[in-house]
Amino acid sequence: MTKFLNEENCMEGFYAVYYTGVSGFGHAILVINDGIVTGADATGGVYDGKYTVGDDGEFDIEVTLTAPAGVTLVTGQSLTEEFSQIISAKLLAGFADGQPMSVQTPMGPVNAIFKKVRGMT
Repeated sequence: MTKFLNEENCMEGFYAVYYTGVSGFGHAILVINDGIVTGADATGGVYDGKYTVGDDGEFDIEVTLTAPAGVTLVTGQSLTEEFSQIISAKLLAGFADGQPMSVQTPMGPVNAIFKKVRGMT
């Protein structure tokens, strides 16, 4: 059974994400609330998606990253036009513990660290 996070679940909130790839590093802020993920990064990329949490506490997330022309992704691709990719990941309960985790993207692997900045209330 899959459920959306709700008020009694402390995972909802604002998250800082620090990530690295073969071509550098970046950082983003994500809002995770009521089944929705939204955010932005320092290069003008935007993140829009959804999440669910299973009974075992695993966190399934799917976001579309839309990056503007002129950006070089941390996976090494230099964009000549706006670009979108869907990124799906399964994160364990406690994913925002400051430990790096590998996320496979369509453009290559990225290491990410999640840190909860604040809750929703």
